[in-house]
Amino acid sequence: MFVIIFIGMKILITKNKLQDSVKSMIKNLDTKSAIDFVGGWETFCKIMNINSPMDFLHLFDDLEVVNQKNEKMMKLFRYKEDNAFMYIYRDRKYKDLFISDKKIWSFLKKNFGLNDVEIKELIRKWLHEVYKLRAIRTVFNQWNW
Repeated sequence: MFVIIFIGMKILITKNKLQDSVKSMIKNLDTKSAIDFVGGWETFCKIMNINSPMDFLHLFDDLEVVNQKNEKMMKLFRYKEDNAFMYIYRDRKYKDLFISDKKIWSFLKKNFGLNDVEIKELIRKWLHEVYKLRAIRTVFNQWNW
């Protein structure tokens, strides 16, 4: 009985370490590198406990939100400098959120089969839930920072 519990705990510890490694790759490299590292999308979802598009977005709940130094109307959402996952640009009339296609948008489209309208709605819901943001026009962008 003790051996079974020990083996179960060891597997849990190993899975937690693997999850931490994958999350670190997302933070320091990008989402695609993390997915490739574990052998593909299905394995990635199993390791990271992703069962829905919202689960995938919750991987990014801990982004740092910073004001852009030389652009007061822009906020960056990032893990490290020069590696933004999204940014908000606010002008007098609108608040636009630009989502990195390479880091978030294309994964929702390709792996969950969502269309652009569904992705926009999902991201709005997630932004409100996690970052308390409302009424934002969501746009995917292919910038490369």
